[in-house]
Amino acid sequence: MAQPNFSPKPHTYVLLRVFDIPGHGMTPALAQSILALDFPEGDAARIDELNGRANEGELTAEGAELETCININDLLAYWQSKARQTLQPPA
Repeated sequence: MAQPNFSPKPHTYVLLRVFDIPGHGMTPALAQSILALDFPEGDAARIDELNGRANEGELTAEGAELETCININDLLAYWQSKARQTLQPPA
């Protein structure tokens, strides 16, 4: 079975335009909303299950599912980092 070919670069450029980081920056309201985002409990439990199976070498066809979740989590972590920077008081 072919592995999905994930390239974050096009996604990043689109999201930069959506969040308008290069133009006006992230608003505090948007930053607060981004910080509130997380996987629902059921999805988080599924990710934990898949991670456990991957660590045991027992992951089969669900590898693509886990990779997708990891990519989304990485992207979410990036945007939450940007959100925290936006909400930080100037030094």
